[in-house]
Amino acid sequence: MLSIDRKPMMMFLHGGGVSSWMWKEQVEKLNEAYECYTPDLIGRGTRANVQPFSMRESAYEIISWIEQQAHGQVIILVGFSLGAQIVVDILSRKPDLVDIAVINSALVIPLPWLYLLVKPILPLTYPLLKKDWFIQLQAEKLGIPSSAVNHYVNDSKHLLKETLQTMFRENLHYKLPKTFQQAKARILVTVGEKERGIMQRSAKQLTNAHPRATGVIIPNIGHTFPFEKIELFTEMVTCFVEGRDLPAELREIRQKKGQS
Repeated sequence: MLSIDRKPMMMFLHGGGVSSWMWKEQVEKLNEAYECYTPDLIGRGTRANVQPFSMRESAYEIISWIEQQAHGQVIILVGFSLGAQIVVDILSRKPDLVDIAVINSALVIPLPWLYLLVKPILPLTYPLLKKDWFIQLQAEKLGIPSSAVNHYVNDSKHLLKETLQTMFRENLHYKLPKTFQQAKARILVTVGEKERGIMQRSAKQLTNAHPRATGVIIPNIGHTFPFEKIELFTEMVTCFVEGRDLPAELREIRQKKGQS
């Protein structure tokens, strides 16, 4: 039975190169209507020295926390990039847990060949992640607001080599689970218009794999939607959660025939 006494629970899962601070402005706009949580994933942010990242452990950790803390509330998960993959994993492992999910820029088509190319380079590039000039370049590429750059610098300088390696490995090997289609949640899938083709195909695959999924393309944006278009992002999430029409500028991903 859903609770009428507590606000819906909305949990935000951050991307691989950042931590929970990325959601600060969204939470400020949504915190009045929703009970918002922004955990640091294993190996990131305040938990950089806990242990190297694990997608499976991260998913089970979030599942366990929700089961212990939520008491009849509507459960909403919002994930970006690596965090979006974890949302997919949670939906696939616990189909009855989540009511609404927003999956932003999730790679679900494995690229093992790319990992084999990147793997030898990672130990060589790791020292660059401690250099201020390189961190600044990466922050600009990601579209991180100037007010949050210090957080990004701190995350980069505390990133463990083992976490970097496991994040790349698990991100590039992740495959959409067959059980994803069993999730009971309403699902919104998003991808930036300027993201790579593999990300566009992943968004289409996610949209077509689930009977209650809606997919949209965000115009004139790459892999930076939550950072660069915060107002639009927040409006989109609110509209979808409340069952209202999505912002007009979003373009719907057409589903294959036979999907609803």
